[in-house]
Amino acid sequence: MRHVLKILMPAISLVLCSVCPAATVRTIEIPLQAAFSADATEAVRKAIAGAPRENIRIVFPKGDYHFRPDHACGKFHNITNHTSGHKYIALDLEAMRHVEIDGQGSRLLMHGTMLPILISGCTNVVIRNISIDWPSPFTAQGTVTAVDMAGHTYDLKMHSEGLSWKVEDGRLKFPVDQGFTYSSAGESLLFDPRTGEPVYGAGNFDLHRRSDVRAEKQPDGTIRIWETARLKTPPPTGSVMTFKGPMGENRYAPAIHCTGSEGVRIENVTVNHALGMGFLAEKSKDITLSRFDVVVPPGSGRMVSATADATHFCNCRGDVLVENCRFENMLDDGTNVHGTYLEIEQITGARSVVATLKHFQQAGFIFGSPGDQVWMLSAPSTERSNLNTIASFTAINELCSEIVFLNDLPKGLKPGDLIENKTWNTSSFVLRNCTIRKHRARNIVLKAPGKVVIENNHLQSMMASVLVRGEASQWYESGASTDITIRGNTFENCALGGGNQAVITIQPRINRRFDQRQPFDSNITIERNRINTFDNMIVTASNVEGLSIKNNDIADSRSFAPFNSNAPLIDISLCSGVIIEGNSYSGGNSRPVKTDAVSEKGARISNNDWKAKQ
Repeated sequence: MRHVLKILMPAISLVLCSVCPAATVRTIEIPLQAAFSADATEAVRKAIAGAPRENIRIVFPKGDYHFRPDHACGKFHNITNHTSGHKYIALDLEAMRHVEIDGQGSRLLMHGTMLPILISGCTNVVIRNISIDWPSPFTAQGTVTAVDMAGHTYDLKMHSEGLSWKVEDGRLKFPVDQGFTYSSAGESLLFDPRTGEPVYGAGNFDLHRRSDVRAEKQPDGTIRIWETARLKTPPPTGSVMTFKGPMGENRYAPAIHCTGSEGVRIENVTVNHALGMGFLAEKSKDITLSRFDVVVPPGSGRMVSATADATHFCNCRGDVLVENCRFENMLDDGTNVHGTYLEIEQITGARSVVATLKHFQQAGFIFGSPGDQVWMLSAPSTERSNLNTIASFTAINELCSEIVFLNDLPKGLKPGDLIENKTWNTSSFVLRNCTIRKHRARNIVLKAPGKVVIENNHLQSMMASVLVRGEASQWYESGASTDITIRGNTFENCALGGGNQAVITIQPRINRRFDQRQPFDSNITIERNRINTFDNMIVTASNVEGLSIKNNDIADSRSFAPFNSNAPLIDISLCSGVIIEGNSYSGGNSRPVKTDAVSEKGARISNNDWKAKQ
């Protein structure tokens, strides 16, 4: 049986048609208010709640649909890498099977604190042909008009079109028309209005404030900010300073949250703004994003799309495909693929432990279930070993859990050691034919043991373009990568923000309880890429078993002054099985390759064409 759910606009009825095999049609009309375009929240909520739980198609006739918290579905909801809490949801898809949502080009316009789409416990969901935006985004921005480094101030001409802000009690407050206002200006970043990219050297202006800045409105309408004492260099006049609120407040929810679901496809969907990430999948299987764009609306003058990552995959498995997408102007990574480490707090029995999540924005994350296989990393070894199976998993609170295993714990396991879920961290991840640019942080972050292919993408970044970094120091995002191929991509002026960062950086960051010289990642191939760079650092790699860098074309773009003029193009340490062959370079660097004694042993470095351009 096939069900079709039509949401009509501007008509004042909602029709639910149940189409039987014999073509018999049962119609249910749900009255809507006449001013449907002003607030579709209640109508859509009731339509989805009253619809069959499987085999349905929800159709939005093309138009603008406004959603507000007042009549939205509300519930406590945990969201990894965001702040958990009570969330207001526009489209709440829960425990549904074989569902298609076709927006037919419609805009879903959010007002206030909203999670636009939740896909929870669902199977085979397709969402296509919609865009998601906030008419009044949760950001503020202003053009730098004057700088006084001696007086520790700079002046901003604030942008007001489509943005809401005010200066009150010596503080910049925003938004002021959404039923919510950040407690401080929070984190900031400078953009170049000509290119829409973070400014050259943007790392000097990427301020993660611990307290609010002092602000004062000036007679000419500008606002004066007191804080240049914290800046390494003066912000360029004419650049645009953006603000997104403080950490702990500025990740309310992604535009689309997929959790505990399988077979999800997002197609021809645009996210113009999000109060966190554009798309987040956690503990889900088999996901495809095709023509999923995270971008600012054309002509809007905005510098910020999503306030965090464009896409993020936490403890997913099966096949994950991201293709033909465009990610721009978000305030964190293009994509991040990772698992989660738990840290052992207590050994409570021969087969049981109490373990904790280590970052507050992982609160409520369900690490495992009975039957899941896990690895245990026992310091000082970083090796995945001691395979065991969860017999029971009991959450003590939002961060702490008790785990009982089927088999005895390994001898020597102790507090501070790590547990990694093998069952929910072995996905195949492919990112191809995508453009990722004009944003803060990295294009791609990889921390996954499955087969990973990054191919035919156009990449430009503020920080390292590709970062391979399992870490147990801050977010505790596992883990070691075992099969990565990076091929056929174009890297254009990456690591624009400055600092000691290579275009491709492979460096684990495991805490000091573990042996820092041990191998961590393995089988990484970087081949047939075009790398146009203004800086010297192309590849920095450490602790890799099996590293191949072949047939890459590297050229000095001379677009900007280099940050690291004395650094080698390729810097390898604590690696084995190193191959560097068939690469070409045209530029000003006379020091192409540096290897330490460990990496040099058995390395094959040959047939490279290093031409220093004078």
